Amino acid sequence: VFRMSFLRPPPAGTKLTPWVPDLIFIPISRAFERVGVYFYNRVLSKTEIGLFDKRWNKKVHGPYCHYRYYGARDTRLMSVKLSELPAWLSRREKTVGAFYNEVMRNIWRVHHKYYSGPVYGNTVKTIFRFIFCYSFLCWLVKSHRYLDFQKTMYHW
Repeated sequence: VFRMSFLRPPPAGTKLTPWVPDLIFIPISRAFERVGVYFYNRVLSKTEIGLFDKRWNKKVHGPYCHYRYYGARDTRLMSVKLSELPAWLSRREKTVGAFYNEVMRNIWRVHHKYYSGPVYGNTVKTIFRFIFCYSFLCWLVKSHRYLDFQKTMYHW
């Protein structure tokens, strides 16, 4: 019977020395963990990052929708005249939480529009979309090679 020795517990009294990279990486990873906990306790927990919007009311709005803005409606940026732009900008909330919420709303909006629902719910389609985008970007990055080749094609 073949037994894997590394899966069996060592005999009693065996002195195990840690693997050398463990001596290096374990203290570093613990330090990163402590810095992360400190950052969360001192910074992130005092913001509204990751929480539901304060203006959302379940009785009024129904279930929470991640891509919907629950604040008061304002004039769209494309409808603002140049003379009204400073007043429009002064009405915007400019905190870290507001920027984070705006980015997350747009991410959820794109996800809801293109990658969920009955039309785009097919996982295979989504995978092939990513493969196509990756292929196109690789071709775009390397296209200068083909242009250089085209210049010298008839000069041999």
